[in-house]
Amino acid sequence: MVEDKSKLVARDAHTHEIRDGSGEWIWLGDELSMQVIFRNLTGENFAGRPATAYADYLSWMRHFTAASWPGRSDPLGPGRTIELAPISGTPIARFRFGS
Repeated sequence: MVEDKSKLVARDAHTHEIRDGSGEWIWLGDELSMQVIFRNLTGENFAGRPATAYADYLSWMRHFTAASWPGRSDPLGPGRTIELAPISGTPIARFRFGS
């Protein structure tokens, strides 16, 4: 079971989040870590590498997310949107997954 967001934020040094298009958090962490994960999810950090590297990463993250959030619809699926933001703040960046 995933812990309550407010408990995680109060206990750890979480300052930023990646959330789905409806605003529900997926990951919490420090600013740099969330930026790296967001750029991995968008494929930006895979530039110049074989397309399979990004596809494999995204597949693994979709599996990891499904295991972490049982019963939740896939926030990394085709047509879905994610955003990077300070916790409960205005989004810094958005990304929509292609089909």
